[in-house]
Amino acid sequence: MHRTPLGKFREKLLHRPSDASPGAEREGEPIAFGMEGPLVLRFVEEGLDPADEARLAEEVAKTLPLRWSLPTRALERLDLLSERLGGERKLLEWLDGHPGLPRVTARLLVLADSLDRYTDDPAVVTAVRDFRSAHGLPDELRGVLPPATNAETLTDISSRLERQLFDHDAPEARSLGLATSRWLRDAVSAGGSPSPALAETGEVMARLHEDIAEASL
Repeated sequence: MHRTPLGKFREKLLHRPSDASPGAEREGEPIAFGMEGPLVLRFVEEGLDPADEARLAEEVAKTLPLRWSLPTRALERLDLLSERLGGERKLLEWLDGHPGLPRVTARLLVLADSLDRYTDDPAVVTAVRDFRSAHGLPDELRGVLPPATNAETLTDISSRLERQLFDHDAPEARSLGLATSRWLRDAVSAGGSPSPALAETGEVMARLHEDIAEASL
């Protein structure tokens, strides 16, 4: 993910619980949402061999989209990993370093965050509305978006992406991510001479589209 705009990612994936107590992991607490406490602690304290680290990355990829409904203990484990790796951006970079589901999940979460950010940009929303009026929707987005295009349109797609990952439907999420990044790239570039801000948005979406296309399950 070295070419993606990860530097723009807003570190909002995790919320550290006020009663975090990592030492509880040593008491043999059962697995929470697929994340093994002892495996997390070993990674944090001494590192893992490649096979176990790959297994942990798979577990994190399956857990991270569930973060809004995770119990406190599972959030603590994610927070431990994030701190060990140097923050949420580094957590996503670490996931991206593991092929398959971890890489796809990391890149789709960056796309979802970008969509949430651009939904607050009136120029992007106007470009999307005008492009949709002139060209309609690609097949992949028909039935996904409501008839009206407004400030909630990109957030709606972002929420759908996260819902598909939440439901462990990574193939559909990947397909939606590819269609969305391509559509938004084309929409902000359709005017011929986009503003610098729209041109940057187009570049971001183009890079994200390439990265998602390169990540296979």
